[in-house]
Amino acid sequence: MARLIFIFSILLVYFLTIVSYDVFSKPKPEPNSLTKIGSISGNDTIATIFIADFESNTSFGWKQTTEWEVSALEKISGAYSLKHSTKATSGNSAIFHTAGSDLNSSDVEWTFKLKNGNWDPSSSNRFWFYLSADTIQPEFINGWAIGVNITGSSDLLELWRIQNGKADSLIVQSDLDWNAATLATITVKRTVRGEWSLNYQKPGEQKSKTFSGNDPTISAFKNIGLYFSYTSTRAGQLWIDDVSVVKLESELFIQKLTLINSNTITLTFNKPINKGSILSENFKLIDENNQNISILQIVPTKGTDNSIDVNFGKTNEIELSLSVSGISDLTGKIMNPDIRSFSYTFSPSSGSILINEVLFNPFSGGTDFVELVNVSEQTIPVNRLKLATRADAMVLKQVYPVSTEKRYVKPGEFLVCTKDPAIVASQYITNDPECFCMMKSFPTFSDDAGTVVLLNDSLEVLDEFSYSVKMHSPFLADEVGVSLERISLEKPTNDLTNWASAAASVGFATPGLPNSQTGSTTEIQDEITPETKAFSPNGDGYNDELKIKFKFSKPGYVANVRIFDAVGRQVKFLVKNQSLAQEGSWPWDGKSESEQKLNIGVYIILVELFDQNGHTKAFKKTCTITDRLE
Repeated sequence: MARLIFIFSILLVYFLTIVSYDVFSKPKPEPNSLTKIGSISGNDTIATIFIADFESNTSFGWKQTTEWEVSALEKISGAYSLKHSTKATSGNSAIFHTAGSDLNSSDVEWTFKLKNGNWDPSSSNRFWFYLSADTIQPEFINGWAIGVNITGSSDLLELWRIQNGKADSLIVQSDLDWNAATLATITVKRTVRGEWSLNYQKPGEQKSKTFSGNDPTISAFKNIGLYFSYTSTRAGQLWIDDVSVVKLESELFIQKLTLINSNTITLTFNKPINKGSILSENFKLIDENNQNISILQIVPTKGTDNSIDVNFGKTNEIELSLSVSGISDLTGKIMNPDIRSFSYTFSPSSGSILINEVLFNPFSGGTDFVELVNVSEQTIPVNRLKLATRADAMVLKQVYPVSTEKRYVKPGEFLVCTKDPAIVASQYITNDPECFCMMKSFPTFSDDAGTVVLLNDSLEVLDEFSYSVKMHSPFLADEVGVSLERISLEKPTNDLTNWASAAASVGFATPGLPNSQTGSTTEIQDEITPETKAFSPNGDGYNDELKIKFKFSKPGYVANVRIFDAVGRQVKFLVKNQSLAQEGSWPWDGKSESEQKLNIGVYIILVELFDQNGHTKAFKKTCTITDRLE
């Protein structure tokens, strides 16, 4: 029995030794879980993301601790602070801890105390705290950081967005000029709207005013950390303490407005909403003329708890505004009233806008153009259109936006895309300068053959035209400066019979105007009509000129027009081998071929027509000069 008691005593001592080691000797992890805590800085705190005061005398959980230590030497508060090690020589030191949150769903607040030794920051001795870092490798970090001399050029406390390890954008700048032996408590807050604010407080001083900035960019929030770039004499001279990261209750607001179709808007909020607050009186929709648009129905979006579908009546306007108020979240907190303006337009679909005319071989000193026409019933946003061409392997190349400005093409309207509208307007007849769109970059179209590709902003092909110089009229003496025009909007774009050379009678191109070779869907008889039949070219400003009007059943004719006197002698060859539009006119001033004034009398007009298929027609009309020219 005595032996058993002795053995039991030994085992008991051993057990107590093990337990006491676990309780008193084993390092305690820093609390960094979602522990509920009270209000911080007067805000409604949802949960703790991370908190550390280093009073356990350990850096448990921190990564890359070789050049950092928990120390009681010149600590900031309590018994211990995290401190840079004096064992370090010179260079760059960083230490990180896992801490993450969804910046898209709740507000986040960071608080920490930071102190440097008796030295002024510079481009060689600088430091910053990573509020958010997607990796613990400083050269690759994306996120945000607040500190001093982040770019090496400012001693002010600043908050920067970090991209690929480098300071990318200054978000907030404070008035704290950090100098030797500065100790400050720094507080930074980011709302789900992307609104940033920071303030600081030095010992014995009032908290600073709040400095603000905006950056709605969302980046992965995985780590926090401290970075120190230093010379050998500054090693060991940086402290941090009382680090906390907490989630805060965010306000309810509209995160996104999406135009679903011609009569439905979906509103997406940043968090679940109270369905009982979805009332018609909380919504108002108006157009750009401040006219009300009827709201037909408002219902929760199926499958989500943070979206609403708003169904509305018909409108012919483009710029609309939706006012929303009275909507509350699940806790009953009501959103601030909000007004969202949006364009009542949709991404163009295939066939909604077509290539209508192409000039690919311009006059000397001229420039190419591509004319588009909206054949849909919807207004099309120009900034969602792109022009391109194709390489030999038929892959897209030179894909350029038509415009980056807010601009629209209404149903039936033309849009002339070119690099220099002024040059095009100076070389061709056009009466609508508003239809021109100057492109910053324009695809290169060959003078012989090529492909014009029209795309939307998703790079879906809307229309495509493969052209060739051989598509021009064989009656043209020179194709330079002559556009190819679409004949029918109903026929396929790449139907070779659906394109023709622009008529000489309209100046060889019609930018912004109806095509000279457009086919008519209405059956008409060929007509030659002199107006007026009797004219008096005496220079008195009245009835001085004869207009020989024409209208044909189809485009594509070539014309010769000659004038004869009463005994059959030719006095004027008015038009020679001119390609014609389907409708137009020729003027005659009553002068002969040698520009002599002709006598009063009856004259015969002979119009001869022919097309490339060998069809011919002839018309004879008469006119009268009624007043002798003096």
